[in-house]
Amino acid sequence: MTSEGFDKDADRAAPDVSFEELVALMPDAVRDAFPPDRWQLDKLWALDLKVEPVEIADLVWMFDLPLWQLDGERFKITPNQVAETPMNFRASYQRVMDADLDHPINLVAYRGRLVVLDGVHRLLKAHFLRRRWIEATIATARQLQSCAP
Repeated sequence: MTSEGFDKDADRAAPDVSFEELVALMPDAVRDAFPPDRWQLDKLWALDLKVEPVEIADLVWMFDLPLWQLDGERFKITPNQVAETPMNFRASYQRVMDADLDHPINLVAYRGRLVVLDGVHRLLKAHFLRRRWIEATIATARQLQSCAP
């Protein structure tokens, strides 16, 4: 517990699972939104990708997906739920408010639209701040495949 009376890391408390188990836990909407490729975040960050502005309006569709954990269970809350009732999801809301907008979000083009691979908390914070654009890198499908473990 923190001095605010809640654990700001509570939304990150889900047990580790294999990639296959993680995919099996995903609701269909989440599974369908993301490329099926297995990738590592540190390898994604290591790609030499240009940082460019992306219109936030092109990414807000992701706010309807249950991307975040609640009480140690994955895929339980959507960014829109956090935005609408932040005090019901205090740990997730705190992560949004603590997000550092100096770091670009990481995207990939998949099925005709941009998908956030890393940075949904930053994206929601930028949306809260009524920004029109957010700095991002955009990986190709081939580049994402190069990030395999």
